[in-house]
Amino acid sequence: MTGTGRALQGGLYLVVDPKPGADIVLPKVAAALRGGVGLLQVWNHWGEGQDPVDFVARTLALGRAHGVPVLVHERPDLLDAAGADGIHYDAPALGPEEVRRAAGRAVLYGVTCGNDLERVRWAANEGADYVSFCAMFPSPSAGECEIVSLETVAAARALGDITIFASGGVTPENASRVLEAGADGVAVISGILGAEDPESAARRYAAALRAHHRAGRRIAP
Repeated sequence: MTGTGRALQGGLYLVVDPKPGADIVLPKVAAALRGGVGLLQVWNHWGEGQDPVDFVARTLALGRAHGVPVLVHERPDLLDAAGADGIHYDAPALGPEEVRRAAGRAVLYGVTCGNDLERVRWAANEGADYVSFCAMFPSPSAGECEIVSLETVAAARALGDITIFASGGVTPENASRVLEAGADGVAVISGILGAEDPESAARRYAAALRAHHRAGRRIAP
């Protein structure tokens, strides 16, 4: 297995919906980065006439100003065209090493998991950097994701040394539940981008993560 190692240690992961347009979305992303977001993913959800390469490139510029990696969603062509730092798959069309060979560089790789621990095993064995469980709780942005049990997160934590994010309905108030189950971080869409003040919203999530880790309640891999 040749991966990038456990390059991601968890934290606050923002999934960016580009469809409303760059002029609306990117100022919110910039605010969220000031609030403590540590990983960005540009969702493959585009409006008519949008230029994905331009949007990802502009997002990369924001991320790099804060030292934050930017991933694309199920679009390996954007790794080259926009120079993204990695890719996330809901249903993997290519494995981690296939993506890295095609890109000719070490890029980050993540995959969504429901209650399927076999996908977690596959991700860990094939050299993925992280898995993301969706959805932990009901939410407007969780879409068609099945609800994942906390027991599934705990079982995944026991499988190996891979970073785990929890997403879907996670709030600053309930984040401790998924962290105590074994997640390293949380992934958010509407909880930050739908807030009146994205920077303050991100700060609340980041503070909840820091409080949990300071308390020493993280389950070690």
